[in-house]
Amino acid sequence: MLILSQDKSEIFNFNEIFRLYIDTWISKEFATEPDCWCIRAEKTLDNMICAFLGEYDTEERAKEVLQEIIKKYSSYLELKGGPAILQGQMDIQPNIFNIPKVYEMPEK
Repeated sequence: MLILSQDKSEIFNFNEIFRLYIDTWISKEFATEPDCWCIRAEKTLDNMICAFLGEYDTEERAKEVLQEIIKKYSSYLELKGGPAILQGQMDIQPNIFNIPKVYEMPEK
């Protein structure tokens, strides 16, 4: 899965992220508002460099965004399967596909 930063200037590969977290202290360094809640990512490569993904007015909204990321990451395409369309063909087998995903950090 890919995550597009809030300012649309960076794309992060979810497989290279060690952790996503909400932070207020570091927001003073990167955020445009002093009392906002930031979502940050620590990358497994580049000696654990932290990256800024987005900022939100409340802790509750930042938590909602993390939940949206989880929902997007865990989504998949399911084929239920069923009987063959034409007589003499094999039945359609059920299957699950992990489709490519992109999560865009919301503005607010």
